[in-house]
Amino acid sequence: MNDDKSDVMGASLVLVPDRSREVRAALKRSLTVVGVFGAVFGGLALYKRATRVRLPEGVVSIVAPVIWPETAEAILRILEPLGDDEVTLLLHTNGGCISSCIQIADALRKFRKSTAVVPYMALSGGTLIALNAKTLYMGRNASLSAVDPIIGGRRGKNLPESGKYATDRATAKEYEAAIRTYLRSTLEARLPGAGEAKIQAAMDVFMGKDAPHEWPIRPAEIGGLGIQVGVADSAWAKYVDSLRDQQDRQLGY
Repeated sequence: MNDDKSDVMGASLVLVPDRSREVRAALKRSLTVVGVFGAVFGGLALYKRATRVRLPEGVVSIVAPVIWPETAEAILRILEPLGDDEVTLLLHTNGGCISSCIQIADALRKFRKSTAVVPYMALSGGTLIALNAKTLYMGRNASLSAVDPIIGGRRGKNLPESGKYATDRATAKEYEAAIRTYLRSTLEARLPGAGEAKIQAAMDVFMGKDAPHEWPIRPAEIGGLGIQVGVADSAWAKYVDSLRDQQDRQLGY
């Protein structure tokens, strides 16, 4: 195996700070984030591939507080040479830009065999990515969350119809409709042959009908919806821990 291939087959994303005025301004202008922590980590925007933490062959990781367009671009560049045979995605994220998360989820859909491993959390947009893998493994304390849109730091469906938030509410409706359609197609693929009642029950959970956006959806609840969830080996959590430690070192923590 040559060095170039090994870099691709065990590839990770490591967070680095970007302090450019242009990037900060672009992030500030961005309204639509699927993930409640988007505003907190808005200044940490760019991601670079790194291979200091060596992952098993065929494993690609996204260990990032927020998934931005730069993240999606880097991941798609890693996935493209793999063809459509098999991939394992190691996920640890609070969510991110919805278009970026959908791009990664779409790429997973195209693989004949795809596995998402969530040792701790894959919230919001990360949940959409995890659900679009054909196989899902989660740590015993791991969680997913609702995927409905967050607009300007507020839950879209709770924005008022009039006043200063009227424009944001209109935008939220557009995104919510698109996310609902995408989520339904995702769940229909994960629950083949399921009736409308079963699909709707899963839709309600993942659209956060009766819970806050960031409320944890645990493996037992996901399994109760009919979505098979395997138990992730504890070694996966150690990979995430190592990648997070590497990020902290790069950021000078």
